[in-house]
Amino acid sequence: MPCPEFTTMVKRLSAVALSAALLCPAPLYAQNEPTALENLQRAEELLQRGSYLAAQEVFQTVRDAFYQEQVALGLARTHMETGQYDRAIAALQQVIDEPADQPLPSTRLAEIYVLTGRSAEAQALLQEVVDSVSQPPVRSLVQYGLVLQLRGETELADVQFNAALDRYDSGLVFDSGDVGMVALAAWQLDEFHDANALFGEAVRLDSGNLESLVLWGNLFQEKFNDEDARQNYVQVLEQNPRYTPALVGLSKISSPERNLTRALDINARDVAALETFGVMLIRNDREEEGRQMLAQALDNNPESIPARATLAALAAMSDDQAAFDEQLRAINQFSPDNAQFFALVADYLGNNYRFTEAVSFARRAIETDSGNWFAHTVLGGNLVRLGEEEQGKYHLELAFDNDPFNVLTSNMLQVFDVLEEYATLESEHFRVNMSQRDAQILWPYMEPLLEESWDRLVEKYQFEPEVPVILQVFERTEDFAVRSVGLPDIGPLVGICFGKVVTLISPDTLSANWQEIVWHELVHVWTLQMTNNRMPRWLSEGISTWEERLGRPEWGRRQGLDLVRAVQQDKLLPVSDLNRGFTSANSNADLSFAYFQSYLVVEYIAEEFGFDHLLALIHEYANVLPESEMFSNVFGMDIETFDSGFRDWIQARVEEINVYVHSDDSPDEGAGHGHGVRENNSAVMAELYNNESLKQYMRARIQREPRDFQAQLQLGIVLFREEAYGEAIHHLTLANDILPDYSGYPSPALVLSQVYEAMGEREQQLAWLEVMLENQQHDFASPLLLANDALEKGDLERAGYYLERALSVNPYRAEIHHADAEFAKASGDTQRAVQAYEVLLQLDNTDPVAARTNLAQAYLENNQTEDARYNILRALETAPGYERAQQILLQAVGRGAQ
Repeated sequence: MPCPEFTTMVKRLSAVALSAALLCPAPLYAQNEPTALENLQRAEELLQRGSYLAAQEVFQTVRDAFYQEQVALGLARTHMETGQYDRAIAALQQVIDEPADQPLPSTRLAEIYVLTGRSAEAQALLQEVVDSVSQPPVRSLVQYGLVLQLRGETELADVQFNAALDRYDSGLVFDSGDVGMVALAAWQLDEFHDANALFGEAVRLDSGNLESLVLWGNLFQEKFNDEDARQNYVQVLEQNPRYTPALVGLSKISSPERNLTRALDINARDVAALETFGVMLIRNDREEEGRQMLAQALDNNPESIPARATLAALAAMSDDQAAFDEQLRAINQFSPDNAQFFALVADYLGNNYRFTEAVSFARRAIETDSGNWFAHTVLGGNLVRLGEEEQGKYHLELAFDNDPFNVLTSNMLQVFDVLEEYATLESEHFRVNMSQRDAQILWPYMEPLLEESWDRLVEKYQFEPEVPVILQVFERTEDFAVRSVGLPDIGPLVGICFGKVVTLISPDTLSANWQEIVWHELVHVWTLQMTNNRMPRWLSEGISTWEERLGRPEWGRRQGLDLVRAVQQDKLLPVSDLNRGFTSANSNADLSFAYFQSYLVVEYIAEEFGFDHLLALIHEYANVLPESEMFSNVFGMDIETFDSGFRDWIQARVEEINVYVHSDDSPDEGAGHGHGVRENNSAVMAELYNNESLKQYMRARIQREPRDFQAQLQLGIVLFREEAYGEAIHHLTLANDILPDYSGYPSPALVLSQVYEAMGEREQQLAWLEVMLENQQHDFASPLLLANDALEKGDLERAGYYLERALSVNPYRAEIHHADAEFAKASGDTQRAVQAYEVLLQLDNTDPVAARTNLAQAYLENNQTEDARYNILRALETAPGYERAQQILLQAVGRGAQ
């Protein structure tokens, strides 16, 4: 687009030319030829909508000496937008005799110098403009301030920014482009409210001021206000779809690869695009490609702080001090002790779970510039992840007090307000924050699980984590997300471990086995702390998922269909590239399979090499070595050979599963973080299609491939709905035989239980529910039904087992605790009865007097006489004539007198 100062000049020249035309009309024969001014306007229009080459051609037709400065500015912009920086420089240098005489071309020249890593030349040029011109352009003041800021002269930079603001306050700034520059100055002075208002004014003055629109969007994005930023970028791209700053800005919000590729197609030397693309690729485990992008960025601008900070962070991740020092030396050559450099390194390390190192670099940034609020936010967030909440809160509050528009900081502080209302509970090795409701209902069942995990994992891994391990259980998904990543959208995740701190969504919000989720996250505590958070995600997730299967027989992932499908479609990732399964997942199904393949690698190690080799591999990751060398140390082979053995093992697993997967069938859709019921989309076809045609189609599939699991299941479902029970049982039983551990919904075993229920055969119904529950850990209703049946039959062992199964999914339903209380009475377990009735007091509001009375009876039988007396008196306050309560009171008084 044309630069704002150029647009202003053309408008002013238009007015001058119009006055001259009225005084001295041009000859008639000249009216058909466009004037120089008309060509300037035409070139500006082309530049505004992104027709850079066409604009360049039109600018070159203007040879009138009167317009040479404007032509140079326009040509420079066309060259800049297409990455021809040398040509842009040459165009400007042709019209600059003395910088003080041509301040706007000189300022634009200085901007190109900055873009190409020549900040010292830019500083000298702008200093001459600002010092030599009695009233330098606003743009010159602001750009000079930016260069001084870049080169570490922050106090002098603030002088320039304040001079621009003073000019505005004096009523001497009228043009949209200049107002936008004043807004930028306010932003650099941390006057964020004023910057926001000024950008709004600049755009109101000229909705075609694309530069200000993008800068305003960048301000929104810096404060994590992505929606407003998106609106700005889209508004720009509607006017000029080839405006690369808007494409780069939008890439940080959506469609990163597509938008960055578009930007680089327009300007292959766009440093911002190259920086952003490089960081994105590295974060997506495409490090080699990312490094190449960053190298290109530095080729074009050796003073790119984001590029050097990312490379320095990678060096820090690998403990490569020499490589880190190389980047720091390069930065110090033009910007000594740059605080932003250290803050960006800290941010990268924190995002990669290296919280201790992130804290160190964030502190270094603050030592250099105590007013770097981004560094305070990074420091605060990482301290919180290390469990150092008071210090973390201090830095977050400091950042918020000085930058209240930062949504990330504001969100994290709001969660502290939530936690202040939460209960803090402690066991021997754990400290847990949870809502008052969860403290009453969940904690009695969570505490023994936590200590069980401690005992089993300490013995198994021969390692004791730092204590207390901190768990924070949030009732609201948004609070969990903000506590975990600072923003309210976290996708399908339901639990995150940071090494010392675990954050979870309350089971009250989920429909999944909360015990499995807690166990999974706690295993991360061991593996992350054993490796100082150096373990790659695939291995950490693989071990946690593997330990699920060992924690309880019904836990873990059963994705045989997905495995067969992945092998058929050649979608297994090399072991050396497994992290990409997480970072590049395009759907919940992709993410779920990344967990599953990682688990399979761990199972392969344990099965083929033994647990001692898995433990040795974990310890290898505490060191800084190439991954292939680690595998060689542990397995005596490089990672490629290991991968080949793994694939052979997988092929044997697929042959053992022996199921046919039809290309028409879609994968099951997993619930959050892979924890929860997997929905079988293919099995709902009976609701969408004509039954007769569907039966015919499925029968044909079965005839071709008798081990077509989905066809047998779907046909069974259709026949069940038609009440053809005998034939339905036949096909559903075959489906169950083909894939007996299938855990999706609906499963053959579940539908078979429904068939027998419809037939009135209760024992067969219950038997098939038991079969289903061997592989389905997220069902609540079925284990409760089985527990009640066992209680009726006096089978206390079976009743206790299924009660535990139901409690592991949903302890918030009153009926499970009623059943648990009955079980406790039948077992003579007075302490368990007390626990059940204490929870029921919170859950069952239908008859509070009866709830108090039941609890008092339980206390009395457990020899808690004072508790019994207190509760029975509370019951009698409401119902003084309640005879049962009176009898319990007499018993309590009698025991108290003994």
